[in-house]
Amino acid sequence: MTPPPAIAISGGSRGIGRAIAEVFGQQGYTVFVAARTPAQLQALAAGWPATCPTSRLVTFCADLATEAGCLAWAAHIDSQVSSLQVLVHNLGQFAPGDLLTGPPPQLAHFFATNVFSAHYLTQALLGRLREARPGHLVTIGSVATTDWPAPLHAYALSKYALEAWHRGVRKELAGTAVKTTLVRPGATLTSSWDGIAVDPATLLTPERVAQVVAQVVAATEDFEEITVRPLVAGSDKH
Repeated sequence: MTPPPAIAISGGSRGIGRAIAEVFGQQGYTVFVAARTPAQLQALAAGWPATCPTSRLVTFCADLATEAGCLAWAAHIDSQVSSLQVLVHNLGQFAPGDLLTGPPPQLAHFFATNVFSAHYLTQALLGRLREARPGHLVTIGSVATTDWPAPLHAYALSKYALEAWHRGVRKELAGTAVKTTLVRPGATLTSSWDGIAVDPATLLTPERVAQVVAQVVAATEDFEEITVRPLVAGSDKH
Protein backbone atom coordinates (compact mmCIF):
# COMPACT_ATOMS: atom_id res chain seq x y z
CA MET A 1 0.00 0.00 0.00
CA THR A 2 1.31 3.43 -0.94
CA PRO A 3 1.81 5.59 2.16
CA PRO A 4 -0.01 8.92 2.30
CA PRO A 5 1.90 12.05 1.31
CA ALA A 6 3.68 13.89 4.09
CA ILE A 7 4.09 17.56 4.93
CA ALA A 8 6.26 19.24 7.57
CA ILE A 9 5.38 22.72 8.85
CA SER A 10 7.63 24.73 11.12
CA GLY A 11 5.75 26.85 13.64
CA GLY A 12 2.61 24.91 12.81
CA SER A 13 0.77 24.99 16.12
CA ARG A 14 -1.06 28.30 15.63
CA GLY A 15 -1.90 31.03 13.15
CA ILE A 16 -0.97 30.49 9.51
CA GLY A 17 0.99 27.34 10.32
CA ARG A 18 -1.94 25.67 12.06
CA ALA A 19 -4.28 26.61 9.21
CA ILE A 20 -1.86 25.04 6.72
CA ALA A 21 -1.61 21.91 8.86
CA GLU A 22 -5.39 21.54 8.95
CA VAL A 23 -5.88 22.13 5.21
CA PHE A 24 -3.40 19.39 4.34
CA GLY A 25 -4.66 17.15 7.14
CA GLN A 26 -8.12 17.33 5.60
CA GLN A 27 -6.54 16.03 2.39
CA GLY A 28 -5.21 12.96 4.19
CA TYR A 29 -1.57 13.99 4.50
CA THR A 30 0.62 12.81 7.33
CA VAL A 31 1.32 16.14 9.02
CA PHE A 32 4.50 16.90 10.96
CA VAL A 33 4.34 20.00 13.14
CA ALA A 34 7.04 21.45 15.36
CA ALA A 35 6.72 24.27 17.89
CA ARG A 36 8.38 25.18 21.15
CA THR A 37 5.23 25.46 23.30
CA PRO A 38 3.90 22.10 24.51
CA ALA A 39 0.45 23.48 25.38
CA GLN A 40 -0.11 24.69 21.82
CA LEU A 41 0.92 21.34 20.38
CA GLN A 42 -1.38 19.55 22.82
CA ALA A 43 -4.29 21.80 21.84
CA LEU A 44 -3.68 21.07 18.17
CA ALA A 45 -3.51 17.33 18.81
CA ALA A 46 -6.67 17.35 20.94
CA GLY A 47 -8.80 18.71 18.12
CA TRP A 48 -7.11 16.81 15.31
CA PRO A 49 -9.33 13.68 15.16
CA ALA A 50 -12.44 15.80 14.69
CA THR A 51 -10.86 18.25 12.25
CA CYS A 52 -8.78 15.82 10.19
CA PRO A 53 -10.10 12.28 10.80
CA THR A 54 -8.15 10.65 7.95
CA SER A 55 -4.80 12.23 8.80
CA ARG A 56 -1.98 11.30 11.15
CA LEU A 57 -0.55 14.22 13.12
CA VAL A 58 3.00 13.97 14.46
CA THR A 59 3.96 16.78 16.83
CA PHE A 60 7.44 17.60 18.05
CA CYS A 61 8.46 20.12 20.69
CA ALA A 62 11.67 21.95 19.83
CA ASP A 63 13.14 25.43 19.65
CA LEU A 64 13.64 25.80 15.91
CA ALA A 65 15.50 29.07 16.45
CA THR A 66 18.46 26.81 17.27
CA GLU A 67 20.39 24.50 14.98
CA ALA A 68 20.08 21.69 17.52
CA GLY A 69 16.30 22.02 17.58
CA CYS A 70 16.08 21.96 13.78
CA LEU A 71 18.31 18.92 13.46
CA ALA A 72 16.41 17.04 16.17
CA TRP A 73 13.09 17.60 14.41
CA ALA A 74 14.56 16.69 11.02
CA ALA A 75 15.94 13.45 12.46
CA HIS A 76 12.52 12.63 13.90
CA ILE A 77 10.85 13.18 10.51
CA ASP A 78 13.59 11.18 8.81
CA SER A 79 12.84 8.23 11.09
CA GLN A 80 9.12 8.33 10.25
CA VAL A 81 8.94 8.65 6.45
CA SER A 82 11.02 7.75 3.42
CA SER A 83 9.90 10.80 1.46
CA LEU A 84 8.54 14.25 2.26
CA GLN A 85 6.23 15.81 -0.31
CA VAL A 86 6.05 19.31 1.19
CA LEU A 87 8.22 21.34 3.57
CA VAL A 88 6.74 24.66 4.70
CA HIS A 89 8.97 27.25 6.33
CA ASN A 90 6.34 29.10 8.32
CA LEU A 91 8.20 29.74 11.57
CA GLY A 92 8.60 33.45 12.17
CA GLN A 93 9.17 35.93 14.95
CA PHE A 94 7.16 39.15 14.57
CA ALA A 95 7.59 42.20 16.79
CA PRO A 96 8.11 45.95 16.44
CA GLY A 97 11.73 47.04 16.28
CA ASP A 98 13.75 49.69 14.47
CA LEU A 99 17.26 49.05 13.22
CA LEU A 100 18.85 52.02 14.98
CA THR A 101 16.96 52.05 18.27
CA GLY A 102 15.78 48.46 18.72
CA PRO A 103 17.24 46.23 21.44
CA PRO A 104 20.63 44.85 20.30
CA PRO A 105 19.73 41.13 20.60
CA GLN A 106 16.51 41.51 18.62
CA LEU A 107 17.96 41.46 15.11
CA ALA A 108 20.04 38.36 15.85
CA HIS A 109 16.96 36.60 17.21
CA PHE A 110 14.93 37.55 14.14
CA PHE A 111 17.60 36.04 11.90
CA ALA A 112 17.89 32.86 13.98
CA THR A 113 14.14 32.32 13.86
CA ASN A 114 13.15 33.71 10.48
CA VAL A 115 16.19 32.75 8.37
CA PHE A 116 18.55 30.20 9.86
CA SER A 117 15.77 27.77 10.84
CA ALA A 118 14.75 27.48 7.19
CA HIS A 119 18.35 26.92 6.17
CA TYR A 120 19.04 24.18 8.72
CA LEU A 121 15.78 22.36 8.03
CA THR A 122 16.20 22.45 4.27
CA GLN A 123 19.72 21.08 4.43
CA ALA A 124 18.63 18.30 6.77
CA LEU A 125 15.45 17.31 4.90
CA LEU A 126 16.50 17.87 1.30
CA GLY A 127 17.08 14.16 0.75
CA ARG A 128 13.52 13.33 1.78
CA LEU A 129 12.16 16.10 -0.49
CA ARG A 130 14.12 14.72 -3.43
CA GLU A 131 12.70 11.25 -2.79
CA ALA A 132 9.13 12.58 -3.13
CA ARG A 133 9.58 13.31 -6.84
CA PRO A 134 8.25 15.92 -6.85
CA GLY A 135 8.92 17.55 -3.52
CA HIS A 136 7.84 21.10 -2.81
CA LEU A 137 9.59 23.69 -0.66
CA VAL A 138 7.28 26.53 0.42
CA THR A 139 8.64 29.59 2.19
CA ILE A 140 6.29 32.02 3.91
CA GLY A 141 7.66 35.51 3.34
CA SER A 142 6.05 38.88 4.03
CA VAL A 143 4.96 42.01 2.20
CA ALA A 144 7.07 43.84 4.77
CA THR A 145 9.97 43.25 2.39
CA THR A 146 8.41 45.62 -0.12
CA ASP A 147 6.43 47.92 2.17
CA TRP A 148 9.06 48.37 4.94
CA PRO A 149 6.47 49.52 7.50
CA ALA A 150 7.62 51.40 10.58
CA PRO A 151 8.44 50.31 13.22
CA LEU A 152 9.09 46.86 11.72
CA HIS A 153 12.38 47.47 9.96
CA ALA A 154 14.30 44.80 11.89
CA TYR A 155 11.61 42.23 11.15
CA ALA A 156 11.44 43.32 7.51
CA LEU A 157 15.21 42.95 7.15
CA SER A 158 15.08 39.36 8.41
CA LYS A 159 12.25 38.53 6.00
CA TYR A 160 14.18 40.20 3.17
CA ALA A 161 17.12 37.92 3.99
CA LEU A 162 14.77 34.91 4.04
CA GLU A 163 13.47 35.78 0.58
CA ALA A 164 17.02 36.19 -0.73
CA TRP A 165 17.88 32.80 0.77
CA HIS A 166 14.82 31.26 -0.89
CA ARG A 167 15.78 32.64 -4.30
CA GLY A 168 19.28 31.25 -3.93
CA VAL A 169 17.90 27.83 -3.01
CA ARG A 170 15.58 27.99 -6.01
CA LYS A 171 18.58 28.54 -8.29
CA GLU A 172 20.43 25.62 -6.73
CA LEU A 173 17.41 23.31 -7.10
CA ALA A 174 16.66 24.29 -10.71
CA GLY A 175 16.28 21.20 -12.86
CA THR A 176 15.69 18.88 -9.90
CA ALA A 177 12.52 17.19 -8.70
CA VAL A 178 12.00 19.80 -5.97
CA LYS A 179 9.77 22.80 -6.70
CA THR A 180 10.06 25.99 -4.67
CA THR A 181 7.46 28.67 -3.99
CA LEU A 182 7.70 31.89 -2.02
CA VAL A 183 4.30 32.91 -0.61
CA ARG A 184 4.28 36.51 0.55
CA PRO A 185 1.14 37.25 2.60
CA GLY A 186 -0.04 40.67 3.64
CA ALA A 187 -1.11 41.47 7.19
CA THR A 188 -2.86 38.40 8.59
CA LEU A 189 -5.15 38.14 11.61
CA THR A 190 -3.11 36.05 14.05
CA SER A 191 -2.16 36.37 17.72
CA SER A 192 0.62 38.74 16.64
CA TRP A 193 -2.10 41.41 16.57
CA ASP A 194 -3.30 40.76 20.12
CA GLY A 195 -3.68 44.04 21.99
CA ILE A 196 -3.54 46.13 18.81
CA ALA A 197 -6.63 48.00 17.62
CA VAL A 198 -7.21 46.82 14.07
CA ASP A 199 -10.20 46.25 11.80
CA PRO A 200 -10.25 42.50 11.00
CA ALA A 201 -11.80 43.32 7.63
CA THR A 202 -8.48 44.85 6.57
CA LEU A 203 -6.52 41.66 7.30
CA LEU A 204 -6.18 38.27 5.66
CA THR A 205 -7.27 35.21 7.59
CA PRO A 206 -4.82 32.38 8.27
CA GLU A 207 -7.24 30.07 6.48
CA ARG A 208 -7.02 32.12 3.28
CA VAL A 209 -3.24 31.98 3.28
CA ALA A 210 -3.42 28.23 3.88
CA GLN A 211 -5.75 27.84 0.90
CA VAL A 212 -3.24 29.64 -1.30
CA VAL A 213 -0.46 27.31 -0.14
CA ALA A 214 -2.64 24.27 -0.87
CA GLN A 215 -3.52 25.59 -4.33
CA VAL A 216 0.13 26.23 -5.15
CA VAL A 217 1.18 22.75 -4.04
CA ALA A 218 -1.63 21.10 -6.02
CA ALA A 219 -0.94 23.08 -9.19
CA THR A 220 0.83 21.48 -12.12
CA GLU A 221 2.33 24.87 -12.98
CA ASP A 222 5.43 26.16 -11.21
CA PHE A 223 4.54 29.14 -9.03
CA GLU A 224 7.84 30.82 -8.18
CA GLU A 225 6.50 33.67 -6.04
CA ILE A 226 3.03 34.83 -5.09
CA THR A 227 1.87 37.84 -3.07
CA VAL A 228 -1.47 37.74 -1.27
CA ARG A 229 -3.02 40.91 0.10
CA PRO A 230 -6.42 41.58 1.64
CA LEU A 231 -8.91 43.36 -0.57
CA VAL A 232 -10.00 46.52 1.23
CA ALA A 233 -13.54 47.50 0.23
CA GLY A 234 -13.82 50.92 -1.38
CA SER A 235 -10.10 51.18 -1.99
CA ASP A 236 -7.74 50.49 -4.86
CA LYS A 237 -5.14 49.21 -2.38
CA HIS A 238 -4.63 45.50 -1.81
